[in-house]
Amino acid sequence: MGGLIVKTFIKVVIACSVIALANQTAAKQSLDPAINMSLFNEHSAVMLVVEPQSGEIKFANKAAAEFYGYSIAQLQAMQIQQINIFTEQQVALERQAALSKGQNYFVFKHRLANGETRTVSVYSAPFTINNKDFLFSVIHDISSQRSLEKALWHYQENLEELMASQTNEIEEKRADQLMLALISISLLMILLATLMVLTTRLRIAKKSAQKDSAMLKAIFNSIDDLLIFTDTEHVVITANTMAIQKLAAGESLKGRNIYSFIECPKGVVEVDSECQFHGVKEVFWGDARVTAVTDETNSKVGEIHLIRDITMQLKARQQQRLASTVFSATNEGILVSNRDNKIQAINEAFTQITGYQEQDIIGKSPAILNSGRHKPSFFKLLYQRLSEEGHWEGEVWNRRKDGSIYPSWLNISVVFDEEKDIELYVALFNDISLRKENEQEMWLQTNFDSLTGLVNRSYYNNKLDQEMIRASADNKRLAICFIDLDRFKNVNDTLGHNSGDLLLLEAARRLKACMRNSDVVARFGGDEFALLLPGINALADIERLAKKALKALSSSFQIAEQDVFLSGSMGITIFPDDGIDRKILLRNADSAMYKAKEQGRNCFEFFTSGLHEQATARSKLENALHKALKNNEFTVYFQPIVSHDKKTVGCEALLRWHSDELGAVSPAQFIPVCEELGLIIPIGEWVLREACREAASWCRCYGDGFFVTVNMSSVQFIRQDIETLVKTVLQESQLLPQCLTLEITETLLADNSSNTLQQLQALRAIGVGLAIDDFGTGYSSLSYLKRFPLSKLKIDREFIKDLPDDLEDCAMVSAIISMASNLHLKVIAEGVETSAQRAFLTALNCDYIQGFLYSKPLPAALFDQYIKAFIAQQQT
Repeated sequence: MGGLIVKTFIKVVIACSVIALANQTAAKQSLDPAINMSLFNEHSAVMLVVEPQSGEIKFANKAAAEFYGYSIAQLQAMQIQQINIFTEQQVALERQAALSKGQNYFVFKHRLANGETRTVSVYSAPFTINNKDFLFSVIHDISSQRSLEKALWHYQENLEELMASQTNEIEEKRADQLMLALISISLLMILLATLMVLTTRLRIAKKSAQKDSAMLKAIFNSIDDLLIFTDTEHVVITANTMAIQKLAAGESLKGRNIYSFIECPKGVVEVDSECQFHGVKEVFWGDARVTAVTDETNSKVGEIHLIRDITMQLKARQQQRLASTVFSATNEGILVSNRDNKIQAINEAFTQITGYQEQDIIGKSPAILNSGRHKPSFFKLLYQRLSEEGHWEGEVWNRRKDGSIYPSWLNISVVFDEEKDIELYVALFNDISLRKENEQEMWLQTNFDSLTGLVNRSYYNNKLDQEMIRASADNKRLAICFIDLDRFKNVNDTLGHNSGDLLLLEAARRLKACMRNSDVVARFGGDEFALLLPGINALADIERLAKKALKALSSSFQIAEQDVFLSGSMGITIFPDDGIDRKILLRNADSAMYKAKEQGRNCFEFFTSGLHEQATARSKLENALHKALKNNEFTVYFQPIVSHDKKTVGCEALLRWHSDELGAVSPAQFIPVCEELGLIIPIGEWVLREACREAASWCRCYGDGFFVTVNMSSVQFIRQDIETLVKTVLQESQLLPQCLTLEITETLLADNSSNTLQQLQALRAIGVGLAIDDFGTGYSSLSYLKRFPLSKLKIDREFIKDLPDDLEDCAMVSAIISMASNLHLKVIAEGVETSAQRAFLTALNCDYIQGFLYSKPLPAALFDQYIKAFIAQQQT
C-alpha cells in the first residue's frame, strides 16, 4: 500500500513539472514576430535594433544599457559580435536547431561589460526604414531559468534512481518498506517545495512574457503595413489593425481566405508581387510578401503575409513615366535649370527648335538663347514675377544656334523646395513663327482690301474712332469722304471683270497719290472708296483735296489697250460739325454722295441738315419695313385691265403698305428700299400667293379669259428659283398657268444672264405669261423682244398722258403697238384716264387698257364688286 502511494505521488510531481515546462514554452512561443520602434526606449524589456549586414547596433534602450553594463552610446557604437560570444558556426547551428524545433527565438551566450556571461533568448523581427533593412531584437536573460531546468532534471533523475532502489529494497526487504516510505515522502516533500518555488518563478516569468506580448501586440497593430497570419489553406487566423481597416472596414478577417481579397493572376506564394486588393470600401495596390511558417519537423503550418500599400507609389511611378513620356514626345521645347539658372536638362523638341544639342547647352545659362530684342528690364521684371508668383508666360524672341531669330511663346514655372526656396526652373516654349505669319496674314485680310491693298471698312472704322478722339482732344476737324465711281458697272459689264479689277487698282493708286501721308484711303467694296482727312480746319483745304481726287479719277484710264473714262461722285461730312457718332457720320457721307450723283456726278457735295432729314426718314422707313410683313401691314390691291372690245377683263396686283408708324407709304418709296434690303424676296412671294389665291376664285367665276399680272423684281430672279416658286403657288391656289402673267422690268433683261433666260423660258413652257413693264423708259432694246419669250408689252404712262395731243407720243405709241403686233405680243397701255386716250388707243388696235378711266386700284372685296358690275353692264 505504501509503495502505491509513493508511486502515485511521484507521478503527480512529474506531471506538475511537465505542465510547468509546457506553460513556460507556451509563454515564450506567444511572442509575436512583428516589431515596431514605438515605446522603444522606455520599455522594461531589453531591446536592440541591429543592422543585419554589418551587425552594427543602431539603437539600444535603457533596459539594454542596464543589462549589459554599457551606456546607450557605447552600445550604439558596438557590433553585436562584440556581445554574442558564439562563433558564426555556433550561431548557424543554433538557428538550425531553432528551425528544427519550430522555435521563433534563438539562445545565445552574451558577455556583459564586467566580463560575466549570460544565457539569453533572442526574439528578432525584420523591418525596413527608408529602404534599409534592420532587425528588432528583444533579449531575455534565461540564465537562472536554465539553472532551474538543470536542477529539475537532476532531481528527476535522482528521484527515478531512488524509486528504483526503493522498489528493489521493498521487494527484497518488506520490513524496511515503512521506513523507506517515510524517507521517500520526506524527499518528495522537499522536491515538491522545490517545484513550487520553480512554479512561482515560472508564473512570474509568464506574467512578464504576457506583458511583453501585449507590448509586441501593440507594436504589431501600430505597423502601417498590413500583417496577416493564415493557415496552410490561406484562411486568416489573425491580422493587425491596418489589415482589418483596409480589407474589412473594421470587421473581423478571421476565417476568410486571404486570396478572396486579391486580384493577382498567379497568386502570391513566397515571392514579392504587386497585386490589387479589393477591400470592403476601397481598392488599393499592394506589394505582397509571403513567408511560410514551419514547425520543428519543417512542416508548413501557415503563412505570414506582409502587404504594403503602394497605390500612391504606383501613381507616382505612373506620373513619372507619363512625365518622362511627355518630356520626350512633346512638340514643345522643354528646358530645366537649377536655382543658379544653369541648364540641367533639355528634350528633343528643344534641339529641333533651337539647334542646340545637349552637350552644347548643359550647364550654361538660358541667356545663350537671348536674341537681343528685349531690354534687361524685361528679364528683370520676368524673374521678379517668377519669384513672387512662381509662374510667367508670354511672347519672347529667341536666337537659334545658327543665329536666326524667331518668336516663341514661353511658359516658365518655378519648383520650390520644402523651405519654399527656388529649386528648379521649368520652361516650356514653342516656335510661333508660323502662327505669327498667319496672324499677320489674317490681320491683313481683316484690315486690307485684297485687290487694291487699301485699308477696308473695318480698319477705316477703327481709324475713324481713333481720329475722332484725337480731334476732340486737339480741338480740330476731321473730314469723312465717300466716293463712288460713276458708270463703273457699264465698264465692268463691257470689258469684263478682269478689266474692272485693273481699273479699280488704278483708281486706288490715283486716290492714294492725291492724299497726304496722314490721310487714309479705303475701299469699302465694289466701286466704293472712302477718305479720312484728319487735322483739317479750313473747308477750303477739304475742297482742294476733293477736287484733286475727282480730277485724278476723271482722267482717262488705259485698260486693255483702250481709253476708258470715268468720274467720281463724292460726299463729305465734317466732325464734329455734322455729328460726333461714327455711324451718323458715315451715313451723312453716304447721303451727301448720293446727293452728288443727283447733281450730275463728277462733283462733291457737303452734308446738310436736309440730307440728314432724308437719312433719318430713310432709317425710319427701313426699320418699319422689317416689321411690316410680320405685322400684316401689307395689302394687295387690284386694278382692272380691260380689252379694247371690253369682252375680256383682267387685273394687275399692286402692293400697298399702311404702316402703323408712318401711315400710308407710296410704293415708289418703299419698293426700292425693299430691293436694297433684300426684303423684296419674302414680300414678293407673299404678294404672288395673295394675288393667285384671289385670282383663282375669279377665274372660276368669270372663265379662263380672266388673268392677273404680278410684278416681279429682278432681285427675285437673281436670288430665287422663280420657276419652282410659281409652280408651287399655282398648285396651292389651283390657278391655271395661262391665267397668270408675270411683269418684269427692262433692268432684268439688260442683265442678259443665261440663268434669267432659262427661268423665263421655263415659265413660258408651263403656260405662264410674261410682260415687259414700262417699255420705252429704261434700257429699251428691240433685241429683248426677240431674244426673250415675252407674251405682253406694257406701254409706260409717260407716253400715254399727253395723248392724243402730243404728236411725238402719238408716233411713239403707234410704232410700239405696230411693232408688238408684228411680234405677236399683246399690248397693255397704262395710265389711261380719258375717253380721248382710249379712243386713240382703240383706233391703233391696242389690246388692253389700264387706268383710272376704268378704275383706280381696289382692295379684293371692292374689285370683286367692280368686276361683277362690269360684266353685268356688258351683258346688257
